[in-house]
Amino acid sequence: MHNQGFACMIVVIALALLSLSFTEVGFAQEIRQIHVRGYGSMSVEPDLAYVSLGVETQALEAEEAQTKNAINMRNILAVLGEQGIKSQNIETSYFNVYPIYRYNEEKGNQLTGYRVSNSISIRLEDLSKVGEVIDSAIKAGATNVNTVRFTLADEGPWLDKALALAVEDGRRRAEVMATAAGEKLGLVMMMRDPSTSSTPYYAGNEMALKATAMADRGVPTPIQPGKLEITAAVEMVFALE
Repeated sequence: MHNQGFACMIVVIALALLSLSFTEVGFAQEIRQIHVRGYGSMSVEPDLAYVSLGVETQALEAEEAQTKNAINMRNILAVLGEQGIKSQNIETSYFNVYPIYRYNEEKGNQLTGYRVSNSISIRLEDLSKVGEVIDSAIKAGATNVNTVRFTLADEGPWLDKALALAVEDGRRRAEVMATAAGEKLGLVMMMRDPSTSSTPYYAGNEMALKATAMADRGVPTPIQPGKLEITAAVEMVFALE
């Protein structure tokens, strides 16, 4: 019995030492890694534009404000149709009817009328028409040019290219670090894509105000689409040989 107990103790100690050795090996493998983050970016010419514009009208009665608004919007849609823009490329993005109040110290809030807002979004594949569409819409009754957004019809291939650049950058960084440390870079152990995105180009409010003013003077609105920024980042873990 005594010998059996002693033998069991030896086995337990051996297993403990074996487990410790595996832990040490695992720890050694873990610290012999390089963790990097690679970045990729490119500038791309847009091939699609979205113009958001609308009509805002006001009257004493809601029905009157709505009628005025509807007339202006019908005129805008007619003009857009004359320019060859199909109905499926135009959609209502916002519509609202709300009362207007004025505060009176004696009587409190007093209803003074109603305001109707109606906005549409226009999809344009021909970017050269953006300025013309804005001018025509304003002449037809548009009171607001909300935003002009330039983007890509299919951003997938560009996102893939940016991601590939990010992987190349990650490997380059890892090789620089390994060489500087006197080590040799091994296999890729892990890769993760935390953020790959494209940033659309917006012509801001200043452009919208300028477009309205120039249209009122009969001057064509110049629209110059900026380039889109496609960015990607990748996290990578390399083993060291």
